[in-house]
Amino acid sequence: IAIDTDSSQFSAWPMMKKLVDSGTSDWNREIAVGLYTAIGDKVNESFPKFMQDNFNCPDQYSKLIRGSCESVGEKALYITKKRYAILNYWKDGKYLKEPKLKAMGLDLRRSDTPAVCQIFLKSLLMEFLKNGSEATIITMINDFKKTFKELPPAEQGTPKRVNKLTQYAELIQQGKGNRTPGHVRAAINWNLLREINHDRVHSRIVDGMKCVVCPLKDNSMNMVSVAYPTDEIYLPDWFTKLPLDTEHMMATVVDKKIENLFSKLPFWKRIESATKRTSTFDDFFTI
Repeated sequence: IAIDTDSSQFSAWPMMKKLVDSGTSDWNREIAVGLYTAIGDKVNESFPKFMQDNFNCPDQYSKLIRGSCESVGEKALYITKKRYAILNYWKDGKYLKEPKLKAMGLDLRRSDTPAVCQIFLKSLLMEFLKNGSEATIITMINDFKKTFKELPPAEQGTPKRVNKLTQYAELIQQGKGNRTPGHVRAAINWNLLREINHDRVHSRIVDGMKCVVCPLKDNSMNMVSVAYPTDEIYLPDWFTKLPLDTEHMMATVVDKKIENLFSKLPFWKRIESATKRTSTFDDFFTI
């Protein structure tokens, strides 16, 4: 839909024309909100005729479709289609007292991201959008990685919901379980280890249950990973003695999710190098 910016009905155009003619950069929040709201109003005026000409809508129905300016922000990070973050100061017709983060399609909103990582990713993104320096971002990442490493190994796993567990368990018994998803296999491993250890205290994982998946180091049973139900407050001794792969969890739960967030930035390689190098030195002097 074309907008005739020369029309006097376009209320934002005189304001924009004045800015362009003056050659100044006098751009502020009020001007931005006024411009985008006016564009929305102008576009809405074109919808009734568009609906009548293209869909033969009666007059009372042609006015039902409308658009509006949902939010206006100071800064934003666009990664790919439907994956972005905006630091809003105006939303749904109101100015916000404090800038509010709107994140779509990012790991900090995904259910398979641990809560502690969601909180960190949100604070990291807020710092970045509020003019956080490269050095500050690196410091925040390194500090969080130290905090994450100090968590109990079982709490460093990835939350998952297990579906079709019964179906895949039957396929495995028939020797046809090659395509079993990793988190389902991990849940089956929990049930198997529970039986081996004659554990009747802790519950089995069943279809639809939420669990936490933890990768394993090389072991005698050749298990790649094991899960445990999220409802279990106290984990059994046999589970805590398993060789959980904390380095793998750090790489997937922390490093990969930070990479997904910042990998498109021009200085990402410097951030990646600084955070991994610092972590390596810390590990060396801690041993």
